[in-house]
Amino acid sequence: MGAIDQLILQLFDIEAFKFGSFKLKSGIQSPIYIDLRVIISYPDILRSVANHMNNILQNSNVSFNEICGVPYTALPIASIICVDYKRPMLLRRKEAKNYGTKKIIEGKFRPNDRCIIIEDIVTTGSSVIETAESLWAEGLQVTDAIVLIDREQHGEKNLQEKNIRLHRVLKISEVLDCLVRHGKITEEVSKNVSEFIHGNQMQLPTLKIEIEDKNISIPIRQRFQTIIKEKKSNLCLSADLTSLDEIIELSNLIGKNICMLKIHCDILTDFSMDKIQELKDVSRRLNFLLLEDRKFADIGNTVALQYTKGLFQIAEWADLVTVHVLPGEGIVQALEQAAQTINESRGCLLIAQMSSKGALTNNEDYVNGVIKCAEKYSDFVIGFISQSRLTTSDKYLHCTPGVHLTNTGDQLGQQYVTPRQAIDGRGADIVIVGRAILDSINRVKTAEAYQQECYQVYEELRKI
Repeated sequence: MGAIDQLILQLFDIEAFKFGSFKLKSGIQSPIYIDLRVIISYPDILRSVANHMNNILQNSNVSFNEICGVPYTALPIASIICVDYKRPMLLRRKEAKNYGTKKIIEGKFRPNDRCIIIEDIVTTGSSVIETAESLWAEGLQVTDAIVLIDREQHGEKNLQEKNIRLHRVLKISEVLDCLVRHGKITEEVSKNVSEFIHGNQMQLPTLKIEIEDKNISIPIRQRFQTIIKEKKSNLCLSADLTSLDEIIELSNLIGKNICMLKIHCDILTDFSMDKIQELKDVSRRLNFLLLEDRKFADIGNTVALQYTKGLFQIAEWADLVTVHVLPGEGIVQALEQAAQTINESRGCLLIAQMSSKGALTNNEDYVNGVIKCAEKYSDFVIGFISQSRLTTSDKYLHCTPGVHLTNTGDQLGQQYVTPRQAIDGRGADIVIVGRAILDSINRVKTAEAYQQECYQVYEELRKI
């Protein structure tokens, strides 16, 4: 038996390959699931994987100075290759820390060094590209990547578009052929998987960076406006759910329809930084912003700590937060200063008017104070939560909650308006919809309907 067949059968025996019906992150059902995380519990198999990948390094005639494994599953593989074969290693963090050196890439290197990327499995190639972009940002050259398994779902072509050559130990077609030959799966199972693979070629999400509106100058504002135009969506989902797992699952299904997802982290019963990072990964892949509806309303020092510290570490993952200006403008100043410790652009929405009946925020003096605060901190404040248009400036986005196509209110004082009333009558740019989607029998179709309705009205009024 050849060494490659032996490796495939070992992976099958430890259930790295599973056949049946599995729900993927994208929400679609797949007849195969590949879980290479299990190899860390089998040292002999892990070393065998590293050996095969090192053989490719030796035979590919690719020159390089360092190796970088994609976090996290590829890190043990890269570590063994570097230790066994004395190859220098770099470590890419998923996010820079806000203390110490604040580096994304750890290890010793020089500008223009060539670094080769190690990955366990490639589907779209997005993880390899994200790692390459971090390396490029540090002045390193990346032209090649080595993967254990290529799912053959367009990943190689996606990488070619980024001028990265893909080398692989195994193709999924080779895995299927081997398992059929050795009686591990039937021809029918192999055919079903092959048809699924060929019918689900994965493209990378596209995001143009050109912006026509010259008033949009700061990164988070630019990114938000780009998302709206690219996705043809001004829909924000208010995911007031108590399970982060459910929010992640829902985001995978309807993330393509929304420009922003609003959550309350302090009502989640299963919050963890690992899970919130998974949600952040979904938001990057499907291109929507994360809004933590924290409604900060305390003195500056306290909100800075609430924003950056504690269980939730909101600044690490939330693109935007909501803020009351009741304590004075110092609250915005404190949040803006705290956001500067993060290596990603951050911003906030000031709460000017609420959709609940009898809200005390809905008075002229308070609203005028909110507008003045926004003008003073316009690099951090990108818009308002409001029930009316507060300013003629296109710099600020007006986000209107309490939108529903049919209902007029609930028993707790929530007052609803239709998308047309929100956009045409109240001047909203972003329409925030919650229970109308969450309580729907078919959340996906309902989200699609709201996206189309809201953006159609938005286009009619020439707000884009």
